Amino acid sequence: MKRALIVLVILALAGGAYWFLQNREQIFPKPEAKEVAPQRWQVSTGKAPEPSNTTAMLPVNATNASVETNATSNATAPETPVDEIVRHDFVKDVSAYLVARYLPGGTKKNPGPQGRFDLNVKSVNIRYGVDFPGLNVDPADTLGARKIIFGHVLQGPTLDFLHAAYTPLFLDSLDETLRSTTHTLASGQSVAVTEAQRAEMLTLLASRLRTVGRTVSVLARTDTVKPLVAKYLQDIDNVGQAHLAFWNLQGDKASPAARDEASARIKTTIQTREISRQRLLQAIVSAADPQGLDASELIYLAQWIYRRGEENPQWVGATGKAGELLARVAEAVEERSRQPWPESGGNATSGDPAEAGQ
Repeated sequence: MKRALIVLVILALAGGAYWFLQNREQIFPKPEAKEVAPQRWQVSTGKAPEPSNTTAMLPVNATNASVETNATSNATAPETPVDEIVRHDFVKDVSAYLVARYLPGGTKKNPGPQGRFDLNVKSVNIRYGVDFPGLNVDPADTLGARKIIFGHVLQGPTLDFLHAAYTPLFLDSLDETLRSTTHTLASGQSVAVTEAQRAEMLTLLASRLRTVGRTVSVLARTDTVKPLVAKYLQDIDNVGQAHLAFWNLQGDKASPAARDEASARIKTTIQTREISRQRLLQAIVSAADPQGLDASELIYLAQWIYRRGEENPQWVGATGKAGELLARVAEAVEERSRQPWPESGGNATSGDPAEAGQ
């Protein structure tokens, strides 16, 4: 009897399972697939990670960038993609920094008729190579932060991504910052930036970016400049060593002849350093034909490129590419200067940089 009951239970369970399999779609209908519009930049749709302990972050290429929007949001107005190291705040900080360095004519800081920039490449490099505003690195670890930034940014795919994704954001940030900026006239009156001043600022900026970009691109690809930079840096070090040797004699009972010899060595090393500097400057001017950059800026750029190559030889080629892309950004800035000032919050971006990301 027990065996019969067991068999009946098994048959009942089997029959119930068979009925369930036949009717499962009616009980649990399959959800309909929802079509999601493709994202413009074709990158991850997860929310960008918040800055964390960057000592544990490894440099990544542009394919690891994320989008600050859900894939189900309105595809007609996609958010600008976010790079893991170079954040949106970096672009906005650069825009604010550049606008602050523009001095319109007829103002308290610039009484002359023409606007000008109070700007040089060294000050820009110090700001973003020491304080790291908008860069997802640990500012307390300066050397480690720079290594992360250069290892990440100085890669072809990352440079292409940053150029395509961030150029429109840069242009819009410039316009938004200009709209909220005021200047003080000689009378003490505070006035807003005019349409003509906006166009002037963007034109001046385009010229500066174009010159820097082209100069960097040429110097990164000119082999004859590298040994001249090395010689100049060595001569700078020799001057320092000569001064140190001279001052070390002051605490000893050195003879007047020894002091005279140390003093003469200082003069000789300084003369040698200046000769090396002049030769380097001539080589830079001959190769790049820069316009609008003074000698100190040209020497500084050459040293910066040389040091990147000493840290990683592959970075030199990427530095040249960065220079080319900076020149293209300059073209976009100049094009924006010829367009009407867009409404606040508007987007007048057009041209090559936007198309590059499609």
